[in-house]
Order: sequence, then structure tokens, then C-alpha cells
Amino acid sequence: MKLKYNTFLGTTNEKFHLDFCSVSIVNYNKPVSEEWHSHENIHLSLILQGGNLESRKQNESQVSSGKIIAYNEGEIHRNRFTAFPSKNLNLEFENSFFSKNDLNFNDLKLLDNKNVEAYLELIKIYNELHVNDEYTIDSIKLSLKSIFSNKKTSPKKPDWIKYLKEIIEDRWNEFIPLNELALILNVHPVTISKYFKKYYNGSLGDYMRKIKVKKALHYLFHTNMSITEIAFKCGFSDHSHMIRIFKLYTGYNPKSIRKF
Repeated sequence: MKLKYNTFLGTTNEKFHLDFCSVSIVNYNKPVSEEWHSHENIHLSLILQGGNLESRKQNESQVSSGKIIAYNEGEIHRNRFTAFPSKNLNLEFENSFFSKNDLNFNDLKLLDNKNVEAYLELIKIYNELHVNDEYTIDSIKLSLKSIFSNKKTSPKKPDWIKYLKEIIEDRWNEFIPLNELALILNVHPVTISKYFKKYYNGSLGDYMRKIKVKKALHYLFHTNMSITEIAFKCGFSDHSHMIRIFKLYTGYNPKSIRKF
């Protein structure tokens, strides 16, 4: 049985489409087919909850929460004895994803420290699906490229890093697409991602959101502006977006902050 693009045996509750890639949250709350099957494209799964007995032609193993599973296009496998409920983060890549971004599926390493790095990037992707703001697409794309990239960063801090920070802080209330930054700096987007994480301990999207939160905190504490006015002034898309990001980074909504 060959499953078509972005089709899985469980129940797909959420889908997010990018160029040449789909991201899905798939739940397993009842028995599904345990037949041998394959996927039309390269397929990557992070088990978020539950697990099953995963079989391939040469071996089988018990997989559970935190396990990352990778299948090449057309690779035959089956999943049995599923623990209910189970939940997977599934990513399916068209071949053009790798050719366009100069990446190779075989560079995906799922052992030792590389497994930890891939796991953290996949968790970021899962979280980004639920933030879902103007930085989400760029953040997910950078995480995907980081998972497969085998390029090392130089130990020397590049000159453009300082310029990048200046651009972001000068235009803090804007949304600056990654491709625009890449053009300004004349640096590949994947390189920006890798060096940014190295020197600023987070993604570019995280950094931009934190600046907005920091600026908004100033207005909350030192002005009588409404939440809606502050959201507009600080570059949030709307009132609800500001509340969502505030809860994510501070644990509180903006109205509660003002009571401190």
C-alpha cells in the first residue's frame, strides 16, 4: 500500500503547508491498518505521545515518545501494537526541497548529539505551529534546514552578525522576512540561522518576538495606552496576537502585567 503525499493512517488534526514540505499533527486513538505500506516522499516522524512496534524489511524495534523515525521515499514499513492514545509530528518532503536548498536526506543523523539537535528543532516546529504568526513560516523553514544541514560554522564571529543585530533593533516594530535579511547581508539564510543560534541562544523569530515583548512592557508600565494601541505600536498583528506572544514568553497576559 502506497500512501499519497500528506496522507497518514491516523487522524490528521492539524496541517501546515510550506513550499515542498507538509507538517502534520497525526493522532492515533483507535486501531488503524497494520499492513506493510510506504509513503510517496521522504517522511520524518517525531513521536510526541504513545508509540508502537515499528517494522522494516531487515529489523523491528519498539518506538516511544521522543523517538525520531525517518523513511526514504517508497521505503516499506509497518506499525503494530500501537499504544492509545498516540500522537506524531509528521513531516513529508518533496525531492525538490533538498535540491532547492542544497541539502541531502542522508545528512540527517539520528544518533548521539545529532539526535538531540534534531529533536529540539522538531519541538520548535511543533511549538511554532501553535504560535502561528508572521515569523512562523521562516522559523519552521530554518529548523527544517538545520535538521539536514551538515555545514559547520566557523569559530570566528562574522562581521555581519553585528550588522544583523543593528538592523533588527532599528526595525524592531516591523516584520523583516528572512529572505530580505539574506539579501541585505549577502549571506545564505541557513548560515544566518546557524550563526544566530550560536551567538544569541535562540532563533531569529524568537529574538524578534522578545524585542517586541520588551518594548511592549515599557508601554504597559509607563503609559496609559490601551492593549490594542500598544499591540499596534509594537508591530503585533493584532490584540490577540500580542496576548498570545505575551503568555508564551512571560507566562502572563498584558492586563495582568499592569497589576504588578
